Amino acid sequence: MKKLTATLLCVLFLFPLCVFAADTPVADKFKKSFPKNNFESITPTIIKGLYEVYNGSQIYYYMPKDDLIFYGNLITKDGKNLTRESNAKKMAQKMAKMPLDSALKIGKGKTAVVEFMDPNCHHCRLAYKFFSQRQDVTLYVFFFPLSKESADKIKHILCSKDVLKTYDDVMNGKYDNNAQLTLCTDKKVDETVKTHMRLVSQMGLRGTPLFYIKGQVVDGFELPAIEKLLKE
Repeated sequence: MKKLTATLLCVLFLFPLCVFAADTPVADKFKKSFPKNNFESITPTIIKGLYEVYNGSQIYYYMPKDDLIFYGNLITKDGKNLTRESNAKKMAQKMAKMPLDSALKIGKGKTAVVEFMDPNCHHCRLAYKFFSQRQDVTLYVFFFPLSKESADKIKHILCSKDVLKTYDDVMNGKYDNNAQLTLCTDKKVDETVKTHMRLVSQMGLRGTPLFYIKGQVVDGFELPAIEKLLKE
C-alpha cells in the first residue's frame, strides 16, 4: 500500500443530491448515519476502512468504523492527488454524454475540445490565446460566469450580431474597464445561458477553465497536459 498524506477535515453536513448508489452494507450504514447526504457512489479507497463518497459534484470520504466523514484530498508521497484524479474520471464520464448544440463553436479542426470558461478569468484568456493560434481544433465553448460582470459580458457576446467577433473582442480585453455592453432581452439568449448553467451544475464544476479533450478532463489551463492530449 502506498503511503499517503491525507489533508482531511471532518464535516457533518454536505449539500444533498440525487442518490444512484447500489445498496451495500457500507452504503446502508452511511445513509442511516447521514440521511441528508445523498450520493451517486461509495467505493473503497486504497486505505483500508476508508471509502470514497461521490455526490455528483465533489468527492469526500467516509470511515464506517468510526462513523466519520472527512473532506479533503488524498495525496501520495510523490505528489499524486488521488482525489483530483478520481473526480476528473467521474466528470469525464458525464462530459462524454454532454450535448454540444448550445455551445459556441469555434474553428474547424479535427480535434474537438470542450471548454467551460469565464470571460474575465485570467487563465481562460491564456487558453483563448493558445487555441486561437491552432488550426487543428474545434472548440466548443460553454460559459460559466463567476461574477455579474462576467455574466453581462457573456450576454453581450450572445446578443451580438457577430458572436464570434464579439467573443474575440471580449477575450482580447476590448470590453474591460466598464465598457458599455449591449444586453438584449432575446429569449434564445436567455435559454442558452440557462442551458450552460444547468450543464455546469450537472458536471459539478467549481471553477474555470475546464477542458474535455479526447475523453479526458483537464482542470485548469495545464498547458503540458493539454498539448500532450492534442498530440496523441
